[in-house]
Amino acid sequence: NFAETVTVAETPQLLQTTDASIGAVIPQSQVANLPLAIRNWDDLLALVPGVQGDRYTEQGGGTSFGRTGGINVHGARALQNNFLLDGVDNNSISENVQELTTQVSRPSVDAIQEFKVVTSPYSAEYGRSPGAAVSVSTKSGTNNNRGTAYEYFRNDSFDSNDFFSIRANAAKPNNNQNQFGGNLGGPIMPNRAFFFGDYEGTRITRGVTRLTRVPTADDRNGIFASAVKDPLTGLNFPNNTIPAGRIDPTAAAILALVPMPNQPGANNFFRTGDLLDNADRMLGRMDVKPSAGDSIFGRYIYSNRTRQIPGAFGGVLDGTGTSAFGNQTIKTNAFVGGWTRVVSSSLLNEFRLSWSQATSDAVHQAFGIQPPAAAVIPGSVTNPLVAGGFPGITIDGYFGGSGLGRIGSPDFLPKFQHSNQYEFLDTVTWVSGAHAVKAGADLMMPMQNQFMDVPATRGSVRFRNAFTGNPMADYLLGYVSDLQESNVFVVEQRHQAEMFFVQDDWKVNSKLSLNLGLRYDFMTPALEATNAQTNFLPAGTGSLVFATDGSLADRSLVNPDRNNFAPRVGVVYKLDDKTILRGGWGLFYNLFDRVGSEDQLALNLPGLVNKTITQTSGAPVFFLKQGFPSGFLNPPNLNPAAGQLTAVRLRAVDQNDPATMIGQGSVGLQRDLPGGMVLSADFIYSRGSNLATLVNLNQPLANAAGNNALGALPYPNFGFIEWRSDNGTSEYTGMDLGLERRFRNGVAFGVAYTLGKSQDNASEQLTTQGSNAFPQNARDFGPWYGPSDYDVRHRFSANFVWALPLGDNMIARDWTISGIYTAHTGHPFTVNQSGNNVGTNMTGLPNMVGDPSGPQTVDQWFNTAAFQAVPSGTFGNESRNTLTGPGFQNVDLTVQRQIRLGGRAAATLRWDIFNVFNTVNFGLPNRDVSSAATLGTISSLASDPRTMQVALRFTF
Repeated sequence: NFAETVTVAETPQLLQTTDASIGAVIPQSQVANLPLAIRNWDDLLALVPGVQGDRYTEQGGGTSFGRTGGINVHGARALQNNFLLDGVDNNSISENVQELTTQVSRPSVDAIQEFKVVTSPYSAEYGRSPGAAVSVSTKSGTNNNRGTAYEYFRNDSFDSNDFFSIRANAAKPNNNQNQFGGNLGGPIMPNRAFFFGDYEGTRITRGVTRLTRVPTADDRNGIFASAVKDPLTGLNFPNNTIPAGRIDPTAAAILALVPMPNQPGANNFFRTGDLLDNADRMLGRMDVKPSAGDSIFGRYIYSNRTRQIPGAFGGVLDGTGTSAFGNQTIKTNAFVGGWTRVVSSSLLNEFRLSWSQATSDAVHQAFGIQPPAAAVIPGSVTNPLVAGGFPGITIDGYFGGSGLGRIGSPDFLPKFQHSNQYEFLDTVTWVSGAHAVKAGADLMMPMQNQFMDVPATRGSVRFRNAFTGNPMADYLLGYVSDLQESNVFVVEQRHQAEMFFVQDDWKVNSKLSLNLGLRYDFMTPALEATNAQTNFLPAGTGSLVFATDGSLADRSLVNPDRNNFAPRVGVVYKLDDKTILRGGWGLFYNLFDRVGSEDQLALNLPGLVNKTITQTSGAPVFFLKQGFPSGFLNPPNLNPAAGQLTAVRLRAVDQNDPATMIGQGSVGLQRDLPGGMVLSADFIYSRGSNLATLVNLNQPLANAAGNNALGALPYPNFGFIEWRSDNGTSEYTGMDLGLERRFRNGVAFGVAYTLGKSQDNASEQLTTQGSNAFPQNARDFGPWYGPSDYDVRHRFSANFVWALPLGDNMIARDWTISGIYTAHTGHPFTVNQSGNNVGTNMTGLPNMVGDPSGPQTVDQWFNTAAFQAVPSGTFGNESRNTLTGPGFQNVDLTVQRQIRLGGRAAATLRWDIFNVFNTVNFGLPNRDVSSAATLGTISSLASDPRTMQVALRFTF
């Protein structure tokens, strides 16, 4: 009977006797009671076995290297998960996840009924992405009027100081946070129509530490400890000192704005800046039951968020190399409507339609701020859409640190993303005897995204050691070795997706159940509304091809992959009433591979002119005091033979690039234990192919002399060719252990342990951490195969909610304590050599000449003597991700007391303590051999120090 099937689905059992999928349901009782630092429900995803991800923190930069909800599951990339909200797609479609979350809409904790995480989704109902399927259900009204009002408050009076502030004898950073809101739900017409509304506001001012290296007084005066070559004579400057009259006046004026060192050590400058983060989000929902067999609902969410993250210096200097910093405004709208109809006792139809919109506008902190006249590089951009502050100025060996790395602002700011997507989804379920058959069609059209994501619209310059043997000396003389600049350009991107599935859950007998399914997923390659796309064809000496009207291939310049059939098989065998064996296998495709602007064929000539010049000998690209070269961005002749494309950056995609495919299988068991507990153990294996990779296709060839020094370009008529193809492979082997107890006799808890080994030759593209997205050698991915950036070998988490049985008098009753403990081993990382120019954007590596094991202290995490710089243009012998960073431990705790006010009314006093034991969790060490002074030191934190908040809640 279909009604019975629905009842079972609404009351999930811990022992899954008919479904081979692996995952967990987190009910509202845990969502509401567990400690959440910024009340982000998706922080709880990390409590599920098989999930790698940490609670969002501003010091740590966010989960999965900066984007909330970005988890790695069973070796899949963070952008390969599928988020569903009230049954429809809730995934961001911006090409760079600029919204700082992988989801379009994130309802407040108090608006969520429950959420389900399926880490191995063997049902064909789940598709689009090969990672986890995360399905969230929002609350609806009932026949009773119910509501909540609350205020969560914290300030730095309750907090501990952070490690680097204490070390610098600095005051405790600011930390003021208010979260407030409420909801109300009830009947419009009893038993027929219901409403639910929710609002939450967040106001955060938080101090964040910035630790970097600035030039000393001797550096600024051109006085060095070792020999410095005079590029005019080829001889060393006397006394290793640049004469004052030779120092470039523009370079000196800019440097005069940079603060002096304020502490000893390699990272000699420390400051705290205020991060501001304000948000409002609103939800409205209506449910109507016009008849016994029909249910209709509509739900709308709106959010508005403004965020400011400071750089190393702030103001006109800014001092950050990452576009995750700066000033940002994010607005989202999302609507879904649904109609569920019970056609008969064995047939059900569910229809959904949805629309979602996300807009994100980001600018650098120095936007609109004019530098002093003496410090302005002549020819600097004055376009009011992007102007302000300095061009990006990188001096090798200086201004390093997590997210820092320069004078000036990030290359990719300003930028914006404005997306709209529409979805139509219909699913039919038919129950016949031992079979429950479900089939569905999901159409996502159109998917629209207007964006500007262009590098160096204000220009970007770099100073190596090319002319004097010392990067700071090159800077003082004004000898620019690298220049990048682009014009402002806006893209109108289009996608469309079509997905179909059929699933048969067959209860063969009282012991055996089979889950059999087949899915088909298709998404068009990226299109541009006006066909403004250009691709590179690598055959022969190379050529350009331009989009035209016609077929998908004509417009996209990529052959569509229409072969994405995904079979799924699941088996559940009931050994006895308390034990089941389960296993499954399936193919999964990733329809929406995102690597940022790097593969956007619309960001090419003739619309976008993005030029880069590197000069490491002879004359510099230009002298600072003389300014940017005139006419640098004049449109070039598009005929490669004319020789005008050698400085132009091209983005290109393999025309026969298939969709990412991951095959995953598992075998495991579940056991019902006394006390309402269930133990699960699963072994998982997955293998990925056709993963998106990025290389410089025009990386210089190996020298004909037989060594690995680089020589001629394979395409001499072209410059940097940013090439996306399907060379990526991955492999994951792991074991998930879980022990779970739903709320019973006042106690609920969950324990998760994950033992996993994840390897690949390409991890995240947008959010690199341990290794760079581009390998060392474009023609040999073999040495780049190693531990994934998210290869955390051991991870353990535990959570609990306990209604304390202290008695029934007015003081002792209604106390609850809850908490989360998390521990994991460190992330792997690679030591690089930024001064080793093995081709634009490619990762230069040093030689490993000894044992890299070190004291693992904040001042020297690894043995820096084990790495030896190689001559520029030479491949180093180091392997990828051979070192491991600091591990992580954290305990969060909540104590709350409910005070009964009569009837259904109650007040709750709540105290949250985050990082109870004030454990210091460090980020990855600085790992650039070219920055010898800071190599091996740690200058960032992976979590906040101990913080506390108090809350008052009213419910009725």
